[in-house]
Amino acid sequence: MDLYLIRHADALALGERGITDDEQRPLSEKGEEQAAALGRFFKARGLAFDRVVSSPLVRARQTAEIMLKASGRDMEITLTDSLTPNARCKKLARNLMKTGGEKVALVGHLPHMADFTAWIIGGKKAQIEFAKAGVALVSSGASPTKGNGVLHWLLTPDWFQ
Repeated sequence: MDLYLIRHADALALGERGITDDEQRPLSEKGEEQAAALGRFFKARGLAFDRVVSSPLVRARQTAEIMLKASGRDMEITLTDSLTPNARCKKLARNLMKTGGEKVALVGHLPHMADFTAWIIGGKKAQIEFAKAGVALVSSGASPTKGNGVLHWLLTPDWFQ
């Protein structure tokens, strides 16, 4: 399974435009452009997904939606709490085994994206830095379990803006 681990794009700060609930923070204009650039990056390289799974938080959902639109793909986005900021790595792995697919895009948050990447490559103490709208490719064999992943690359939005 190839996992494209994506941190949500830039979002409005709490309190901006009267937003008081972290879960409801939308993307900023910069974030919308980052998500679109990410979609164009995938399209230009011929990278397509079997599944797209996202955190239910607004900024992650919007990142997934805009990314898919810019990549020219029209597919359903599966929402899961196993991609929220403090979700457990094992819970996400179990969810992925049920989800299926050879190429799966996951859109989530810090610290979870960095923690899951470290967990799956077997480096619990690894310091993985995900920029907003950053993406990593991890291959994990037939099923994503602790220590069976290989980190192929980790990109910041500078690579595709």
